[in-house]
Amino acid sequence: MTSNTTEQHGGYPLSLVYSNSWKKYQVIFEVGGCQIGGFPGINPPLLVATVFSLGDKYLVDKKGVVREDELRRDVREAIDIAYEHGLRFGLDVVIPSPESANKIISLASEFEVPLFIDSPDVKARIHAYRVVRELGLSSLTIANGLYKGMKPEEVEAIRESGIKVAVAMAFDPANPTRTLDPQSRLELVKKELLPLARQAGVEHLLIDAVVLDPASIILSAETIFLVKQKLGLPAGCGPANALGPITRGSVGSDKAIGIHSGATVLLRVFGADFIMYGPPRRIKYIATALSTADALLGYVARYRKCKLPENHPLRKTLRLIQVLFNKANLNR
Repeated sequence: MTSNTTEQHGGYPLSLVYSNSWKKYQVIFEVGGCQIGGFPGINPPLLVATVFSLGDKYLVDKKGVVREDELRRDVREAIDIAYEHGLRFGLDVVIPSPESANKIISLASEFEVPLFIDSPDVKARIHAYRVVRELGLSSLTIANGLYKGMKPEEVEAIRESGIKVAVAMAFDPANPTRTLDPQSRLELVKKELLPLARQAGVEHLLIDAVVLDPASIILSAETIFLVKQKLGLPAGCGPANALGPITRGSVGSDKAIGIHSGATVLLRVFGADFIMYGPPRRIKYIATALSTADALLGYVARYRKCKLPENHPLRKTLRLIQVLFNKANLNR
């Protein structure tokens, strides 16, 4: 960047270097009342908590018996924390079995947040998509998701469900070495997952830059940046896949908060539009740091004349920091 360019734009070279990295039109769409996507800093990231996975404390058995009161308490608290920090909240709902789908999806829909329908069992996923249609929840739901080698009956189940938003997994589990680097993941999205989305009747895609282990978080971050830069599609990932064992009990509060918040901030700076962070209560580890990062990204976005949502971290966290800064300087 030349000095003339720096002077012309009011002396904000770092902001402009960052903002000029995002020249591709950035797709924005709405699901469950949340705007997702866009230039980083416009729409705060969607923080997605996972519930009912194997070993989850809310799940009593695979038939769908759950600890409803405890779930409601923790999810409501997480939603409040997200709102307080100007962030967005969603649920990754893991369906343990086909017979549990109706009860679990009905319960999750009470929170009126975006629902990622998920399961390690293909039969459970297919049945869950049918339940979504029967309950009239298609506009609230994100199919999680589309992947290489997907069976035609699952593709058809998504099409019939009326679900218009899906997660596409930018990774080939059958050939891991082929899709480790970001460029290979981008090619998989372009050549195989975009056509698959059309077959499933999906209108909007979220690209999951799958996290495999702690070190791969940076590869996922680079994939997110590349997908947004080249395709303009919303992207994110689940650092919880690698950071699950990092708890207050295992490493202490300071390290747990530092590790989780450090990873999520890194991902957000690389453009992550959604972050699957683990159990609902773990939002306490990351909310403040992520809100601070997004407040500063929002400052860059506003400098570019972008319109920001009313409940944005810029108007929450950065305003608080600025007020305290002003008071401190007045008292000197």
